[in-house]
Amino acid sequence: MISEKGPAFNSKILLFGEYSLMKGSMALCIPYEKFSGQLLFDKLSANKISNHASLIYLIEYLDFLKTNDLSRAINIEEFESDIESGLYFECNIPISYGLGSSGAIVAAIFDAYSVVGNINDLLELKILFAKMESYYHGESSGLDPLVSYLNKAVLISEDNKVKTVELPKEIKKDLGGIFLLDTKTTGETQPLVSWFLTEYENADFKNKIQNKLVPLNNKCISNYLSGDYDSLLAEIKSLSKFTIENFKPMIPSYIKEIWEKGIETNSYYLKLCGSGGGGMMLGFAYDLTKALNELSNFETHRLMSFKG
Repeated sequence: MISEKGPAFNSKILLFGEYSLMKGSMALCIPYEKFSGQLLFDKLSANKISNHASLIYLIEYLDFLKTNDLSRAINIEEFESDIESGLYFECNIPISYGLGSSGAIVAAIFDAYSVVGNINDLLELKILFAKMESYYHGESSGLDPLVSYLNKAVLISEDNKVKTVELPKEIKKDLGGIFLLDTKTTGETQPLVSWFLTEYENADFKNKIQNKLVPLNNKCISNYLSGDYDSLLAEIKSLSKFTIENFKPMIPSYIKEIWEKGIETNSYYLKLCGSGGGGMMLGFAYDLTKALNELSNFETHRLMSFKG
């Protein structure tokens, strides 16, 4: 008999804001229903649960909560008791894929064990989630758990305000659109974030981030939310070029050829989906069917369509 400790929490996709968010840009993150995770008990399979892959992570996370002053937010005693009673986290979100597996588990634990009641201030909730998720990445914006918890698109504005937003209505036609490209490899967030922060100490790199990447990112978000897809794709092309020129460690070597081909042919433009290094990459195209045909050697997933 399987019983639920709480609802399932969806994965997420950071459409815009990778790395630039850390240095003051806007960000737009959306839930992705294809993958999810949920806290469960299986009363009839105690031995099976004792070997479940998530158990060691739950035990280690419990220790993290105890030593990082999070008992004010989380009922640690109940969480520990439930682990002893067979709690596990069933999840089909690929790990180290940029889809928010850690965000989903943080959202699930907060939902099941929070002792702080409803937090209506989204910035306050994001700050708490950042602290809770720091176990996984060393540094976290808190955005991934927030999107999973709310199951809504979340926008961080230029003045650092946090709000939910309605996305443009999808055009149910095979015109332009956004897709995911599976690199079939994982990417570790923390080493790439460390690389970025080290590079940012260089004045030339810092100047590129502040004067090129941040404005590009913000224009992409504004154009997407307003439905100005022609302008969006023009900015995405510039963003794609900037990324391959300045974020080489984030792009697997065997992806670079198709990345450059998309820019050269204008058939599609690739960008990072989160920290990069592997996992999923995002793609944008004027003609979605044509782009996916050209990338038929790779596993792709249609994300949304719009008028090209």
